[in-house]
Amino acid sequence: MKFRLEWLGQYLPGELPDLATLRRRLTDVGFIVEGTEGEGRDAVLDVELTANRPDGMNHRGLAREAACALGREFRDVPAPAPAEGPLEASSLATVTIEEPALCSRYSARIVEGVQVREASPAVQETAPAPSGMNPISSPVDATNHVLWDLGQPLHAFDLDTLAKGADGRPAIVVRRARAGETLVTLDGVERTLSPEHLVIADAEKPVALAGVMGGLHTAITPSTTRVLLESAHFSATAVRKTARLLGMHTDASHRFERGTDPATTVEGLNRVTALLVADCGGTVARGVIDVLAREIPSRVVKLRHARLVSFLGMDVPLGRCVQILSALAFGVTETAPGVLAVTVPTWRVDVEQECDLIEEVIRVVGYGALPEVLPPPFNPTWAEPILAREDRARDVLAAAGFVEACSYSFVSAEENAPFESAVSGSAPVIANALGEPFTTMRATPVIGLLRAARHNIRRGLSDLSLFEVGRSYALVEGHPVESRRAAVLLHGRRGTHWAAEALPADFYDGSGAVAALFAGFGAAAPGFRPVSVPFLASGRSAEIVAGGVVVGWVGVLAGPLAAAWDLDEAVVADVDLAAIPVPPPPSSVAMPSRFPGSDVDLTVTHPLSVGWETLDEAVRKGAPAELLRVDAKYLWRGAGVPEGFVKTTLRVAFGSPERSLGRDEINRWRDEAARRLLLVPGTAVDGIA
Repeated sequence: MKFRLEWLGQYLPGELPDLATLRRRLTDVGFIVEGTEGEGRDAVLDVELTANRPDGMNHRGLAREAACALGREFRDVPAPAPAEGPLEASSLATVTIEEPALCSRYSARIVEGVQVREASPAVQETAPAPSGMNPISSPVDATNHVLWDLGQPLHAFDLDTLAKGADGRPAIVVRRARAGETLVTLDGVERTLSPEHLVIADAEKPVALAGVMGGLHTAITPSTTRVLLESAHFSATAVRKTARLLGMHTDASHRFERGTDPATTVEGLNRVTALLVADCGGTVARGVIDVLAREIPSRVVKLRHARLVSFLGMDVPLGRCVQILSALAFGVTETAPGVLAVTVPTWRVDVEQECDLIEEVIRVVGYGALPEVLPPPFNPTWAEPILAREDRARDVLAAAGFVEACSYSFVSAEENAPFESAVSGSAPVIANALGEPFTTMRATPVIGLLRAARHNIRRGLSDLSLFEVGRSYALVEGHPVESRRAAVLLHGRRGTHWAAEALPADFYDGSGAVAALFAGFGAAAPGFRPVSVPFLASGRSAEIVAGGVVVGWVGVLAGPLAAAWDLDEAVVADVDLAAIPVPPPPSSVAMPSRFPGSDVDLTVTHPLSVGWETLDEAVRKGAPAELLRVDAKYLWRGAGVPEGFVKTTLRVAFGSPERSLGRDEINRWRDEAARRLLLVPGTAVDGIA
């Protein structure tokens, strides 16, 4: 934005500041001067303004910053109330605010008997316009002048064009537009409105887009004799939504979208009224129609000097802090030693908490004054439990030889459709998606792994072991639900020793990865129960069970689905991290036994329908206390094994912390375990070793 040095000087008593010094100091305090034009009183500064500082988007606000930066006095001369006639303004028009949350205050003045002129000598005499502010007509020039002077947008209506209410007075109503209403704005474009748009209406129809642009039908023309001047405070969100939905941007909306001062509405009216009467004559109706729908109190923020010193790593004397804040028009009261209660001016919409006040101090002191030291180490004493689980899952899977992938949570509806049954509820659809493939929130991180696998396979890398710790999403009864998941994908040959045969990854590699994940958390091994889901191959898929609860799934990807992703057989798994039953940390550590143990093998042929839990339970039921563990050693399907059966070798370990075990008792326990296995329907014991 461009600002005239002469205009800024009206708020800085004495000689105009040196242009080079002003440019440097404004830049130091955060108002970057990108360039200057001209010299002397006619110089213009081109200032870059950040969106959080709408208070600096006018000459008074920038002059206040300049005064503080230069250590000079700031002089603000409020506009005197204009001379008024006998008629009450409230007898000539009414104002109603139907949306107090979107419009906290609406102020209006009425001037009768004006003669509209094409130019505004009063405006040019008060302060020549900055570059880009072109004369239009006296009323419009006056409103533009106050906008650039105080930062308060205003609008002028032809009072005689406003429809009258039931009481016979022209009406102003701040409301939401009704569906299907239209408005021809000042740029000549007819716009169709909806209830998402905040409008200024008369008794019948919209006459302006609140905070954005007025309507053509009620605009000031050369024949206008009665003017209603508007000065209001609108919600930044409401103006931003209206402007963006209609693809509009104006000087007024630029300021309202960032936040204006609710306390400046009447002051702005007084200034614009004085300029209008000076140029166009007329009589000002007595009083201001000032409707306050919602009080916006000044914020009071506590500033602890000790906290400021600690935060900055340097000492700024308390008196200097008070001096800086007072120069910026903050109200400062010391409520306790070293503690300030700071009243925030209503125009400083960006100051909300203590760190904002610390920033105010240091930007004036100068960021260059900050000491160059390394930050102290940060050792948090507490972490979110689920985040700790995610980190642990990454460590375990990386240690198991998997490579981490990071993928988007946004997927296409086509990619997500096969996995919709993986979650309870429906797939969340993104309202403002960037386009395919970003329209849907994924049901499982496996989709991202499939994308990564396809990308690698198309480039000749087919032996893959990938994992991702991410989230799945669903809508359950209309409410979004997120779940923290660990997903794995295996494709091609499993990682093996160089001397071993390179075999393709299968279901058992996937279930082993899941078991390793549980073991990494110190949890008991999960159960695997056959399941039939559309995205996994029948007979080679299972749901993961822990504590009697289903916590995930694992299996070979269904053939047609794998082909759609350009894959051969792929093993995938998905586990709910929050559902893994992590035991509490041990309170003591048991020393390992100094006596050797002994392992025995039992090979059984059993139907595929007999799960590992059944075999494990048969071995453990009635076993002695010396039984340490039961593991699956080998699985075989093929030659010598009937269709529908599998041959499993169980390794059974015995041991005691108190004595060495005898061969006879080990053989006896082994034979008893074999007899119990024979009691499982359809099971035959083929070998004992």
